Amino acid sequence: MKKVLVSLLMICLMIVFTSVAFADLIDIPVNRYSQPSDADLRTAPIISKLEIHDDNDSNVWLEVTVQTPANVKNAINYFENHEAGYNQAGYIGQIVLQYAIDGAEDWEESSLNYSPNYDQDDDNWNGIFETEYLAELHVDSSVKARAYYKGATATGIDRVSDPSNELVLNEKADFQASQWAQNELAEAEKLDLIPDELKNADLTKSITREEFAAVSVRAYEALTGEKATQAATNPFTDTKNIEVLKAYNLGITTGTSDTTFTPNALLNRETAATMLTRTYKKATIEGWVLADDSNFPLEYEKSNTFADDEKISSWAKDSVYFMNANGIINGVGDNKFAPKNTTSAEEAVGYANATREQAIIIATRMIKNLK
Repeated sequence: MKKVLVSLLMICLMIVFTSVAFADLIDIPVNRYSQPSDADLRTAPIISKLEIHDDNDSNVWLEVTVQTPANVKNAINYFENHEAGYNQAGYIGQIVLQYAIDGAEDWEESSLNYSPNYDQDDDNWNGIFETEYLAELHVDSSVKARAYYKGATATGIDRVSDPSNELVLNEKADFQASQWAQNELAEAEKLDLIPDELKNADLTKSITREEFAAVSVRAYEALTGEKATQAATNPFTDTKNIEVLKAYNLGITTGTSDTTFTPNALLNRETAATMLTRTYKKATIEGWVLADDSNFPLEYEKSNTFADDEKISSWAKDSVYFMNANGIINGVGDNKFAPKNTTSAEEAVGYANATREQAIIIATRMIKNLK
């Protein structure tokens, strides 16, 4: 009985092999790929990388790395080898790239599309998708991109996959800020001067000592191209903030006492000018340390004396007028600087408080005017 079963099995295998060989001989397609399901036909490509390229000759384009899932590759091969000639271009005729630049609400589509099964002289497509040159694109543009597969049914009806994941490049923060500040805040973001904790904050509010310490550290790093390091020992009992400890280590700021920093205290305008001036000195003057600050006077031409000059603290005057002479910090009107709150009424309205947007903007101006 076993011999009979073995013989039957051998005969069946011979029939199968003979059928395949005969089909190949007379050019009858034999599909060795499984029929794709509806879910397979909806499967999206995967975007793993998004870059902006510039050839320095006013030609700028997007480059996207696209991966094709295994079940989609199976679907492509299935339709290409279908015995009825079912959509010979493949269910997936092309990959379509969509993009939106600098906050545009509508998706644009690239005019250059690729076939995911492209093969010319064994030069298989490596998954790198390049767009045409895009006039509206710049190297620092905010871009989001996604892709989808496009093909057709056997009857010629368009069929598309689900959209891929989205990748975002140079994402711009949605600032809660005054209209007048928007352009300079955009410059600040490009310079990486805005700490993460302020990117989604209301920038019209007054800035704290802790927050401005972080801005000052970013300004130092932008001026020097070097990363700041924090103090090895924390002298403060009221904060463990790493940015505060970096600013303290650089000599940008001191405590409000030997053991306190008072991180949530609001910053006034003369202190902002002083901290930024220290930041500039530390970044540009070799050997400067806060303890010897008086040995490093700044050279500038004082073009104005503020009407409230007598209210500016003696330790802050040089910084205030240095910053003013270089177009970094202006007055508040009526030729007044408003260095600090001197009355309860001024304190109540925050007359001399530096706002977050003002603090970020003067740091930006310092980088632009003094670097």
